Amino acid sequence: MIQFSFLPLKKLSNTILNQLESRYELEEVISLNSFKELSIFVSLFGGKLVENAMDDIVDVEQLWVITGQLKQVNESQLDNFYKQWLDKSKRENNIDEFCQLVSFNSFLSLLNKAKYGVVLQNSPE
Repeated sequence: MIQFSFLPLKKLSNTILNQLESRYELEEVISLNSFKELSIFVSLFGGKLVENAMDDIVDVEQLWVITGQLKQVNESQLDNFYKQWLDKSKRENNIDEFCQLVSFNSFLSLLNKAKYGVVLQNSPE
């Protein structure tokens, strides 16, 4: 599994991204199998990923910036949205998967308020 960290940032800089303690306090982590799954995940919420060439970020292999506002799913739409996610991603239906989606959906209001929605592919441990 690959850990992808979503971060709401006011400014996009190596200095901010390398402040690990602050970064960990802000992030929402999603575990996925591939970049393809990440792209599907973000696109279902209405966004796209643009690769960013920033390097020298501690514990990070790759960085993307989200373009577009991600749409928060209301409670009545959540089950259908989850089924769409499972159909498109071919992931297993389990409580961890559902909880990950619900947690991310709750995080979206914070992410959408930020100037930059950033996704980091974390280095394997």
